[in-house]
Amino acid sequence: MSQISRFEIKKLHGFKNIDLRFKDNTLILVGENGAGKTTVLHLLYYLLSGQWSAIAKWQFESLSLTIDQKKHILRYSEIEESFQSIDRRFLGKLPISIRHRVISLIEQTEGRLPVPELEMLCNQYDIPIHYLLNEISLFDQPKKRRRNSLAETMEAIQGSLNAQLLYLPTYRRIEQELNLIFKGIDERELMKRRSMLASRRNADSYVELVEFGMTDVDSAIKETRDELDKFARANLNNLTFSYLGDVVEEKYQSVDLQPIRKADPKTIDNILNRIQEPVLSLENKQHLRRLIQTVKDGETNNVHSQVICHYFTKLMTFHQDLEMKEAKIVNFCIACNSYMVDKEFQYDTSNFNFRIIQKLSCEPNHEIELQNLSSGEKQIVSLFSHLYLSGGKKYFVLIDEPELSLSVDWQRKFVLDIRRTSFCSGLIAVTHSPFIYDNELRKYAHGLGEFII
Repeated sequence: MSQISRFEIKKLHGFKNIDLRFKDNTLILVGENGAGKTTVLHLLYYLLSGQWSAIAKWQFESLSLTIDQKKHILRYSEIEESFQSIDRRFLGKLPISIRHRVISLIEQTEGRLPVPELEMLCNQYDIPIHYLLNEISLFDQPKKRRRNSLAETMEAIQGSLNAQLLYLPTYRRIEQELNLIFKGIDERELMKRRSMLASRRNADSYVELVEFGMTDVDSAIKETRDELDKFARANLNNLTFSYLGDVVEEKYQSVDLQPIRKADPKTIDNILNRIQEPVLSLENKQHLRRLIQTVKDGETNNVHSQVICHYFTKLMTFHQDLEMKEAKIVNFCIACNSYMVDKEFQYDTSNFNFRIIQKLSCEPNHEIELQNLSSGEKQIVSLFSHLYLSGGKKYFVLIDEPELSLSVDWQRKFVLDIRRTSFCSGLIAVTHSPFIYDNELRKYAHGLGEFII
């Protein structure tokens, strides 16, 4: 696992020097509103993810990041050099009214990166500046261009991290609609930008949870359930087809009965419950339970018992494999349930169904839709769905103000629970809430002022 030990910013805004130190790939950065902690988080995130166009909005002399004792340095002058070589054909992605203004700014500034002027332009059209800088494609020039130090730094950092970045901006942005950001832009342009931004946020190297709403959670759950169902059907079919050959070759005569004798009643019930009634009736299941009990009692004198036990041991192996694959959605439910008071996330292993029920309701088993969860619950669920249901990747997590929409009790748990997961290889959170680190994370908590030199 890669270790980030240091992040330095020289002459931020022209005068401020910051030298962050990490321990165990973890840092809780504490400061009041306006202290600049979010700016530091933004710069670190954009540096790690290679989004140089987003970094360009801040003035600084250099950024340096130490990963596994190797220092990587990005200088602002390198960004300006890339700006000087923009191919204007790439400005065609911009709406025409904005395109002409940007071209005019490039001509007027003679290669200098006109951040203040671009910010004024963005304010006029109500567009975040980093979206505009991305659209300009400062660093997506044709591959025929000679490689520069900027590209080499980007590749070196991303190649060193060995984890996907998972960035959570302040929660009030998580479900913000793109059409509210790009007000006044043609609908076709809007759809195009939605697709482009989605692909950026879900790149191999980073995921930015800006619009990670409940629709995405629902899709992740459905995809997980479909994968499990497909795996179960394929393996049960293979098991059935191989059974005939085993009988012909009389492999049942050498069956190892120890797994059956050691199996507890709950495991046996779980295995039998996975087999739907059209395949195996309730009466047949009861017959199997009785037969298995006789095996546990040491009675296996007839061929009938041997044949069934041979097949059942194969079912037990299949059950173990399926349980391993189910672990991610089971653990997702467990993690979410640790925050729920009047709701329960349920996953049914017998049919791969998922649901949320209202525990304190006049109607037994009253189901709740994901979109009807509270803001705090949505924040918990959206993050955990990504950690648990995204294929077991390793994540380096960056969180801006994790305390938003969370009760005090949840604040004490949330970041700590993230750090404890096997998926989290590192974490940095910026906060002004003392409850975020009112736990074993306290040793990683530092005021921003400690790092200003």
